[in-house]
Amino acid sequence: MVRKTVNRRTSQSVNANKKATKTPINTNKVERWTCAFDGGSSDASSLALVRSGINGNKLRIIDVLTGTQRSEYAGEGGAKIKSVAWGQLPGSHTEKQRKKPGTSQVVVAIGLQSGAILMYSPARNSVVKTLEGSHSSQVAAVVFASDMLFSLDINGNVVQWDISTGKPLKQLKTEMAMAHGLLVSSDAQRVVVSSHRIEMWDISRQSRLQAWPGHTSTIHSLLWAADEAALVSAAESDRHVHVWDASPDAAARPRAVLSTDSEILYVDVSPSGSVLAVAEDGILYAWHQVAVAQRGNGSSHNDIGYTADGIVKILSTANPAQTLPILLARFSLVTGNESNVLVVRGSATKPLFETLSLADQDGQFEKELTLSREPQSNLLITDKTEAEKQLAAQLNPYSESNATVTDTVTEGVRKSQQAADEAMSVHKMPSLADRIKQLSVGNDAQGVSLDSSSPSAIAASLKLTAGTLVRVLVQSLHTSDQEMLETVLSNSARSNIVRDTVLNLPTAYVLPFLQQVFERFQTTPSRATQLLPWIRNTLALHSSYLVSIPSLIPQLSGFYQGIEARLETHQNLLKLSGRLELANLQIRARSHYEKEQAKQIREAQSQTTMQPINVYREEEDEFTLSTEPPTPVWRADESTDDEGGSGNEGVSEDEQWKEGSGDEDEEMASADSASDSESDSESDSGSDLDGLE
Repeated sequence: MVRKTVNRRTSQSVNANKKATKTPINTNKVERWTCAFDGGSSDASSLALVRSGINGNKLRIIDVLTGTQRSEYAGEGGAKIKSVAWGQLPGSHTEKQRKKPGTSQVVVAIGLQSGAILMYSPARNSVVKTLEGSHSSQVAAVVFASDMLFSLDINGNVVQWDISTGKPLKQLKTEMAMAHGLLVSSDAQRVVVSSHRIEMWDISRQSRLQAWPGHTSTIHSLLWAADEAALVSAAESDRHVHVWDASPDAAARPRAVLSTDSEILYVDVSPSGSVLAVAEDGILYAWHQVAVAQRGNGSSHNDIGYTADGIVKILSTANPAQTLPILLARFSLVTGNESNVLVVRGSATKPLFETLSLADQDGQFEKELTLSREPQSNLLITDKTEAEKQLAAQLNPYSESNATVTDTVTEGVRKSQQAADEAMSVHKMPSLADRIKQLSVGNDAQGVSLDSSSPSAIAASLKLTAGTLVRVLVQSLHTSDQEMLETVLSNSARSNIVRDTVLNLPTAYVLPFLQQVFERFQTTPSRATQLLPWIRNTLALHSSYLVSIPSLIPQLSGFYQGIEARLETHQNLLKLSGRLELANLQIRARSHYEKEQAKQIREAQSQTTMQPINVYREEEDEFTLSTEPPTPVWRADESTDDEGGSGNEGVSEDEQWKEGSGDEDEEMASADSASDSESDSESDSGSDLDGLE
């Protein structure tokens, strides 16, 4: 056992080194979809595909045979879809349906992040039932079994629903954190739950029957195999598929390990026990009946697992070195055609479906099947079929390439060119003002500077009216003049002119105009700001005519899907914009705070210490000012509390100055009264002496 482990690690490191030195041909990685095929016992006819939109996720129902979209459900309030599954909903017991027992409708169970489950009917294009109240976290998986619905949330809680009443019947708490996968047996008695490990539970007895170690990461694919006698699992960031024995006395180790060259995204199992896996490199790997019984020590087995019995690779006809990735695959469920595989390629916006046969003449999988297909180069413009191309080649299309178009613009150009030729003949070039005067195209041409003699340059410099633009637009569409059409599209900033021009456009030119604008929108996405006003006004003003065109859906569905593909990143851009706005707000607040602090510091520094204006001395006269430098009586930066209680606490500066000046006045008045009394006493004493004499 120890030796086997050492050899496995050594082989893995060698393989990793080989992969590191190998240069991949296709650098585009395939992303994993949230999707589900319909048809429990027959070939799939529809694909339920979840795509992200501007207001939450959207569920698209795509026809497998034609590749067109049948219906679409957009989650309300930005709801995020986490799981989907096909099933049948029993019909309501009305008086009319009682006469038709067994009436049911095909629905898609949608597990939301909020914990609710929606029953969406593609035929009605509406939600017919809502199951809620049992899950408090996101629904990671939903499975239909025995006319019942089973759901699993990420906390490991399994709920069995009565879909006719919409009420839960049983609940099972497995306490498995980050649960992701759910399987239900055909008798609805056993459930298999997986996160990074796998557990089988008896839902009636609420007991665990068996457990497997699983993988080192979260398991994203979990399927039954060999009539529910085996399990097949694949995990994130793992390039191995594990086959487990699901019998009661089986060992807790994989029966077989299937190896690929890159991370596995999808896994499917056929009724005969064959396994296929779609890897991140866009290649399909297949193993013939590997899940039925354990293999012997064949040549295809090594220390890190069984290599694939068959490999399917699709190459581009334009560049044989480029691999067109396979996005999704599924085995056929029809008896006798189990070697047929439905392959999905292209893109999520416009998927392409194709059925391939993996078996050779002996019934074994071909070792390597390499196909050549044309790449999907244009998502908005519908490609023509071979019959349409042959019919177009036989027809002689009308062309006016040699015709002369007469209107105000071309007439002005002709006169300007004629004046230039005449000036050249006499070796005298006309001035710019002369050329403008010679361009008599109406009052709008006053003050226009011409730097080119081409019609597009002149028309771009002129403010043409709506009537003129309509004539120019019709002529450009009639003669396939791309330069003149660009002249019309350059007026997108004038909203009133765009509306009036589109409104007066003849209906016969509406669809050709839309096709021209769609093509520019797809080839140069940066021109969306210029082209969208024309598209919006054309669809709004000519909607009554467009709905009457039989082939409108295939011609406009590509544009709609292209817009949806562009909006997939809009939600992330909104989050980034919010974070940048929050950071910018914090920067502005910080800058404002620093400016206020600096302003307060400058104001504090600009305030000088208060100095007295006049100082009176006791020995000086009342009206004589001291010439000595003033002695400050009180300073603003000195506290009066340290003087031992001067009795001026709580008094303002002006009041202190007033009180000081009042005391000085009282002292001066008392000094004057004293001097008067002394003079009076001297006079009295003098009079007394005179009397004695």
